Amino acid sequence: MRSIKTVLFCGAALASLSLQAHADDLSALKHEIEQLNSRLAQLEAAPALPADAALITISSGAAPVVPGLVETDPGYGDVATVISVLPTADAPATTTITWTGYARAGFVFVDNKDADNDLDVKARGEIKVVGETDTSVGQVGALVKIRADFDGNGTVDAYGKEVWGWWAMTPELTLGGGYSGSLGNVGYGYDGACSCYYTDNADVAMNPGDTTQLRLTYASGPFTMAVALEDASEDEGVSYPNELGAAGEIKYAGDAIGGEISGVWRDGGDADEDLYQVGAGLSFSLASMASISAGAAYGQQHDGETYWVASALASASLNDAIHAEVAYGHRNYEDSDDVNAVLGGIYYDPVSQLTIGVEGEWIDNSSTQVDLVTVFRF
Repeated sequence: MRSIKTVLFCGAALASLSLQAHADDLSALKHEIEQLNSRLAQLEAAPALPADAALITISSGAAPVVPGLVETDPGYGDVATVISVLPTADAPATTTITWTGYARAGFVFVDNKDADNDLDVKARGEIKVVGETDTSVGQVGALVKIRADFDGNGTVDAYGKEVWGWWAMTPELTLGGGYSGSLGNVGYGYDGACSCYYTDNADVAMNPGDTTQLRLTYASGPFTMAVALEDASEDEGVSYPNELGAAGEIKYAGDAIGGEISGVWRDGGDADEDLYQVGAGLSFSLASMASISAGAAYGQQHDGETYWVASALASASLNDAIHAEVAYGHRNYEDSDDVNAVLGGIYYDPVSQLTIGVEGEWIDNSSTQVDLVTVFRF
């Protein structure tokens, strides 16, 4: 009899504990339901997004690579701000807007051989915006650069430095157009490969000048081939109505060696001679330690004077944050004085957003320049 009572008592105790546990679980579940209802009420009170609204993300990413174009301005770094618009049901294409820019200032001293010396603090601001969209017929995009240069206390209006649009018809073939550098430019040597923020003023460049153009580019791996129809209506400050030009380039860009062959022709119209130039460039690099870049070209200016020009540049990394470079250039004119020039610079880049450098340039029978440059990027 005592055993039965004991069993009944234990069973009653277990039942009481079980009921208490269930009560605790119900209380916790009720609390969670109340929190969920409160959250739903907050969401219902928030303004509703449009049905076709897209999700936008902002992040830091690599600087954009525009098909068929090479960034030649050392002011821009390797990183940029990336705004991504994710696809929606009504707009399946993915759009990415990348923007980057810089401000730079330099303390510049120029010793002019035939004039007074010049001492300045100069500044420049520039911004680049690139938008690209993956569509059903290939990637479509556009680039816009806006620049403003300052010297003293005057105000300067911003102006368009470069505009470009492109359609990547296939992974290898791109149609582009806008205002940019000519394919006839030899991007090697003194002018083509130097950092030279405030130097590179000597007349030893192998660059026929930027112009409006339509361009077709084929690129496969390190190999690129391109042709362009150029407008020659504005060149060297002279107007040539209804005159056109053409340019072409074959280029190889490997890890250790690179090179190009290029040419350009622009009609001079009835007033002047045709402009033309053919040139080539070659570069060698030893990992990230050192590199050599050289180029040469032969051509004719609109005034009919022929010339040849050659230059070379050597660059070396002293450590992870410091690199130095030195270059020599020579231009020989048919009827004018030759030009010889030397430039050099040493640059400190503790982070990708900052550069501090000291530069110098000597141009025979013209000037000697020394400057301290600072570049601030975002």
